[in-house]
Amino acid sequence: MKKLSAVAAILLTSALMLGACGNFGKNADKPNREEADIILEDEKAGGSIETGNGYGFSSFDLDIDVEGKDAVEADYDVKKNADAEYVNKLKNVQLKDNKAMDEFNKMFVEIRITKDTPKQEVIDKILQWFGLDAYSKFDLEVEFDDGTFLDIEEVK
Repeated sequence: MKKLSAVAAILLTSALMLGACGNFGKNADKPNREEADIILEDEKAGGSIETGNGYGFSSFDLDIDVEGKDAVEADYDVKKNADAEYVNKLKNVQLKDNKAMDEFNKMFVEIRITKDTPKQEVIDKILQWFGLDAYSKFDLEVEFDDGTFLDIEEVK
């Protein structure tokens, strides 16, 4: 009888240990629990600088003239393929692709424009970024991830 009790205790202990060590059988390769997908509201609309999933817009086309001459051109478009070109004739800068994207990243993080940013505030932030006090033409077209547009065209 003692032998039977000892064998039963060993079997029960072994079964408990094996059960506590992990998944066995047909579910052995499945995780113990499902990982939750946390989706922020901004990410559903394509992302924003706050979610780290973009800048909140898919295209940014800027042309600034100073005293009637081309001064700054900034073209950023990520609708199909990432495409970027940055020309600043005042500072003798001409960049494309990754180098232009690096400069745009700095600018977009600093100016942080959204579809709700007032037009004059957008102009002021961009002029400040480029160190400009005045312009003869300011033309900006932005397409936000939610499909809305910002179009500013001012000639002085």
